[in-house]
Amino acid sequence: MSLLAFLFASCRTETPPPPPEAWDPTACFRELTTTLSADELGGRGIGTDGLDRAASLLEDRYRAAGLGDAGVGHRQPFDAVTGVELGVDNTLNDGAALTPADFTPLGFTTNGAFSGEVVFAGYGITATELGYDDYAGLDVKGKVVLALRYEPGETDEASPFDGKRASRWSDLRYKAMRARELGAAALVLVAPSRQPDEPDKLPPLVKGGPTSRAGVPVVQVTRAVADRWLKASGTSVGEARSAIDLELAPGAPKGGKGPRGAITGLKVAGTTEVRPTSAGARNVVAVLPGSGALADEVIVVGAHYDHLGMGEEGSMRPDSHAIHNGADDNASGTAALVCAFEHLAKAPPTGDRRTLVALSFSAEEIGLGGSAWYTDHPLFPLEKTVGMINLDMVGRVRDGKLAALGTDSAPEWAAPVTAAAEKFGLTVNLGGDGYGPSDHSSFYEKQIPVVHFFSGSHEQYHTPDDDAPTLNMEGGAQVVRMLDDLVRAVSTRPEKLTYVRSVSGPPSAGDSRGYGAWLGTVPDMTADEAALGGVRLSDVRAGGPAEAAGVKAGDVLVGLAGAKVQNLYDMSFLLQDHKPGETVDVVVKRDGAELVLRATLGQRKGAGGPPPGVGGASNNRPDHGDFSVGAEPAGPGPWRPTAGKAVPEMLDPKETHLADLRQLTFGGENAEAYWTPDGKHVTLQRTPVPGTTCDQEYVFDLTTGEMKLLSSGKGRTTCGYADYPAGERYIYATTEAAGPECPPSPDMSQGYVWSLYPSYDMYWHTPGKPPEPFLAAPGYDAEATACMKDGRIVFTSTRSGDLELYTVDRDGANLAQVTDTPGYDGGAFFNPACTALVWRASRPEGEALADYQRLLKQDLVRPSALEIFWMDLATKKVEQLTKNGAANFAPYPLPDDSGVLYASNAEGNGREFDVWMAKRAGGASERVTHVAGFDGFPMFSPDGKWLMFASNRATEKGKNDTNLFVARWVP
Repeated sequence: MSLLAFLFASCRTETPPPPPEAWDPTACFRELTTTLSADELGGRGIGTDGLDRAASLLEDRYRAAGLGDAGVGHRQPFDAVTGVELGVDNTLNDGAALTPADFTPLGFTTNGAFSGEVVFAGYGITATELGYDDYAGLDVKGKVVLALRYEPGETDEASPFDGKRASRWSDLRYKAMRARELGAAALVLVAPSRQPDEPDKLPPLVKGGPTSRAGVPVVQVTRAVADRWLKASGTSVGEARSAIDLELAPGAPKGGKGPRGAITGLKVAGTTEVRPTSAGARNVVAVLPGSGALADEVIVVGAHYDHLGMGEEGSMRPDSHAIHNGADDNASGTAALVCAFEHLAKAPPTGDRRTLVALSFSAEEIGLGGSAWYTDHPLFPLEKTVGMINLDMVGRVRDGKLAALGTDSAPEWAAPVTAAAEKFGLTVNLGGDGYGPSDHSSFYEKQIPVVHFFSGSHEQYHTPDDDAPTLNMEGGAQVVRMLDDLVRAVSTRPEKLTYVRSVSGPPSAGDSRGYGAWLGTVPDMTADEAALGGVRLSDVRAGGPAEAAGVKAGDVLVGLAGAKVQNLYDMSFLLQDHKPGETVDVVVKRDGAELVLRATLGQRKGAGGPPPGVGGASNNRPDHGDFSVGAEPAGPGPWRPTAGKAVPEMLDPKETHLADLRQLTFGGENAEAYWTPDGKHVTLQRTPVPGTTCDQEYVFDLTTGEMKLLSSGKGRTTCGYADYPAGERYIYATTEAAGPECPPSPDMSQGYVWSLYPSYDMYWHTPGKPPEPFLAAPGYDAEATACMKDGRIVFTSTRSGDLELYTVDRDGANLAQVTDTPGYDGGAFFNPACTALVWRASRPEGEALADYQRLLKQDLVRPSALEIFWMDLATKKVEQLTKNGAANFAPYPLPDDSGVLYASNAEGNGREFDVWMAKRAGGASERVTHVAGFDGFPMFSPDGKWLMFASNRATEKGKNDTNLFVARWVP
């Protein structure tokens, strides 16, 4: 008998396996998820009674199942850093001592004394790529910088910043890094009023991320204090903000006296001291001893059971003091782990089997605390631990789909994972290395093969709404059955899993590592950054820029691209400030010496998996890999589409404007997909069933992949577009008033033509209500799209006797004809500012005009020669952007108004369509897509970051499917 088998043989109750019907994983999963996510446990926050009660519940379940306790009573205790508290030495003096009601240090301040002349630096932002610099012309070396929180024009969509959501430049850690790099003695922040009569209060003292210091003292003062300081410069917080925001430039408007600069005669001095706080936490351990020749080897199965408690730091609603129950994150993974091990315990081992260790981790939400503690203090030798299976957020299985991340960490994972999933009706998306935003990363760092299961992201992530009723209990039961089967398979296979150091290149979309350039480093999440003054690296990615430069595991990265790196946040901001292909200095400390290495930065490419911030990643805990942080207020990272399947292999190497490609639909004819104002859904036109001929309108959820029929299913529809601003109703054209049947297809004996069904009329449709006619008139009315600033509609109509463009207010007022030149004008879109239109048009002359007019009388149009036009709505000036005589259509403005994307067969045969880009400044058009077949209907997301298009690049030979794809746009 092996040593492990001897230690634990007496700890397990030997019982015969139950009959199959005795195991009800659905009931088990429902019971545990409901209990763990009940309000009574208070969100299972670190250091709370609710988390202790959850741990005791798990211990009781493991004990009742007869599972061993590894000789530690099912408990592995450790201390977790939970936050920060004020020390005894916090002062601020501007000639008189300020009180604690006047100022507060921020949680990431560097402790120490400071003094100096005060310089007001606007928002404290340098955004070179936007041509904005609050520090231009200012000398702040050795001085105390006073800066506004937030960013210029934060709610102004015309702002060079985002205008809808906070950008990275508003992040307080970014502002601290910028002040520090310019030599400031300290940074003092003040929050301008966002609402009338907003209370002038100081922020609470929170940790705000990993234990890392800014490298400079950072405090915040009240508006009353800052107003008193700024009075010497003839301004105030509110006036200074207005002056900067008016023209979105650091100086004052119209050449007036700028608010920035030294404040005459004002000097301040102070000290800051904050100290970390900690609380006791514990991992819960259970063991099922192995048998035979494999008993000395170990398989770990893990899931974290902690969550956010009352939210606040780490919550997607940071201002909400409410119980965050975390039913999916991660009561679901914990339940799957416990239910599977209870079942495994009922069947005694036969033959050779590895020892199985169930680990319920704590402190995952604040930095992989429990798993990092275990791998540094293992209860079983890590050299004997041959694999780790992790479950984090497995309660929202949709359409039987499950992500299996990390399977590239051992080639042997794919077969048993796929077999176990298919056995119980699950389809798994395999791939990715072993680094990622959950506890499996701690094991992969120790060269242990891992797989991480995840069922998908959702809007309730890290909010109070992640409750048990939102879970798919039957889907959770499928995961339990799959896990049970997978554990049996990998614990009994004679061969070990083979650890593979990933050479998968830049991190995948599922790893929450942000945008910008890629260095290929893996930070050590257990390192004490406060003591380091840099970023200790636990690894570098094989084949990545860091490895090529000579960076090694164990190095402490202290400089990048000429700037000092004090912490992970600095590293993230600096990577975002630089572009792929740039060669930069990388400064590391190694064996007491400082080395300067040269690295050529790489580019990130998507490879599937969950979006940033999910699967366990918290906005107050950085991920492994090149870390990225969000802007203020903190969030889990930039939103990205997660529906469908990552298909980076479908990108042609010449498609350099596209990255993170995802296929969204899988069969039928899917096209003309238009984004809704929230940027997270699209409407589309589709004929999903082979043999059907009539398009209908659908709404597609880009997060979940859910597809809902929008139109009635009667007649033929076209061009569904969401209303601004809420997207609660939709406008589209339909023939259903003329009858429920599908109108006949056009007569192609006259060549390739489109039908202009005179029965097409536009309707407003609110889901759940009958469609309402809009501007009904004889003839063709269709192709409506909306302005996403005021809701105005542009559409095509034959009401004048020709195919012309019209604009109208969303309530039907102010109908106006826009074009009046003979020929087809259609497919129009507003530019983002709604000051211009782009559209396709024919301008036939001579015999071609006669042919056009003849076909128009038959309600037909020949689309073989269409050009792209741009019109300024104020001046009516028209620019023709293409002159190639091809079939150019579906134009959509570039986010910066510099030109358009459009579909064209300008290069190739008549059916070879690609997406092209034409600039208003002139010059040759640029081909964007390069895959054979059809690519068309490009449309940018409201924030300009994502491109939707239709393509048959995934179509099987002999089929005519056209599917939707979305890709990140690379300017």
